[in-house]
Amino acid sequence: MLGAGGELCGVVDFGDLCSGDPATDLAAAWLVFDTEGRRVFSDTLEAGRPTDPDTWQRARGWALGMGSAMAAGSDDHPASSALGSAALWAVLEG
Repeated sequence: MLGAGGELCGVVDFGDLCSGDPATDLAAAWLVFDTEGRRVFSDTLEAGRPTDPDTWQRARGWALGMGSAMAAGSDDHPASSALGSAALWAVLEG
C-alpha cells in the first residue's frame, strides 16, 4: 500500500486468507488421488466427518488454482508440471 507521498506504508499478505478453511486441505483429493482414490478419500472422510457441498466446491477451486500454478510455472521441473496438468484434468472430470 502506498501513502499519500508514494511511500510504502503497508503490505497486504493474503497467505493466511483461508486459514482454517478445510477446503484448502480437501484440494488434495484432486492433487493426490486418481478417480478411485478420490472416491475412497471422500467416502472415508464423509463417514467420519460429513462435509457440505460448498466446501467440496471450494476445494475444487483450490485444486484448480494450485494445478494451474503448477502446470504454468514449472517449466524447469517437468514432474511438477505434469502433476499440475493431471490435477487440472481431474478437476475438469469431476
